[in-house]
Amino acid sequence: MRIAVISHACAADLNQRLYEELARHDDMDVLIVAPSTWRASTGKTIEFRPPQPPCESRPLPVWGSGQISLHWYRGLTGALRDWRPDLIYLDEEAYSLPAWQALRICRRTRLPLAFVQTQNIVKRQPWPFGWVERQVLDHACLANPITDECADVLRGRGFGGRIALIPHCVDTARFFPQPADELRAELGLEGFVVGYLGRLTEEKGLRELMAAADLLWEQGGLAFSVALVGSGPLEAELRRWADGKPTGRVALTGPVAHPQAPEYINAFDLLALPSRTTPGWKEQFGRVIIEAMACGVPVLGSDSGHIPDLIGETGGGVVVVGSDAQTLATGLRSLIADPTRARRIGEAGRQAVAAKYAVTSVAERLHDALTEVDGSHF
Repeated sequence: MRIAVISHACAADLNQRLYEELARHDDMDVLIVAPSTWRASTGKTIEFRPPQPPCESRPLPVWGSGQISLHWYRGLTGALRDWRPDLIYLDEEAYSLPAWQALRICRRTRLPLAFVQTQNIVKRQPWPFGWVERQVLDHACLANPITDECADVLRGRGFGGRIALIPHCVDTARFFPQPADELRAELGLEGFVVGYLGRLTEEKGLRELMAAADLLWEQGGLAFSVALVGSGPLEAELRRWADGKPTGRVALTGPVAHPQAPEYINAFDLLALPSRTTPGWKEQFGRVIIEAMACGVPVLGSDSGHIPDLIGETGGGVVVVGSDAQTLATGLRSLIADPTRARRIGEAGRQAVAAKYAVTSVAERLHDALTEVDGSHF
């Protein structure tokens, strides 16, 4: 089977690993189509790097680089015509502009379409996005939601094709326990390190994390510091908070490239992900959770979206119910005060993630989903 993957995320080579592994199957030929350059959310420009053989690639220029739902490939029709796939696999949301572009090609060439679903809240998309989504759902033969909640959204939208759950994966050859003493010293971190890695936005619960840390420092008795890795709208507020603390209390690194993430995660003794559910958003999956667990780092997570399911399934963390600072502080104290327990939980998470969320395991699931597509499509 010849699978053409369309994915802006694959402009970064770390995100190509699933499809590289899929291409290792004797019955799969895989082509990655991705932007030749992509403006990341950090503001940096990513230059496409080819995947490892036997996976093939065709980087293409795009209009709207950096706009996840609003970019458009130049030369996509010709690239697919030359390669002649049996199926187009859309690693984009069904309502996006690249989804509409792929759908038009599928209709003209009578190709089947499969897509990834990460939306976990039923939303009424404005025109033309809602119309595009409806057209994609009516045409596609296979949908791969990343969680059960995402699958429920598909069913609620009346999707009639096959649904196969394909979660996010982690490359355990890159994310694994490794020494980070040098980086901790460089960042000036002291004691037990509570870390956060991701977008610095209000819905991620960072104001609650600041307040919870302040409560614990005021109460005394715990030697810990906070490391915040990322960028976003709350960065200036977090910097003001950090600047008001004694040396060694808080490190704010700014954005780091995804390939550097394992180094920073290994500098943490605990990953905090106190995301807050809002009327229009809840945590979809929490990929940083499985990345941290792969490094043997335990996770303290909120009850937003898929976080409690993922932590409960792996045993690699602790869930706090509610998003207020006092509740979060209590959860933090339970692990900071007992580092032996924290390490034990981290090791349980590492083993569980290696078994279920390693890229090799998830690639097997994707392979099975694709080969079980009704043969009448080919």
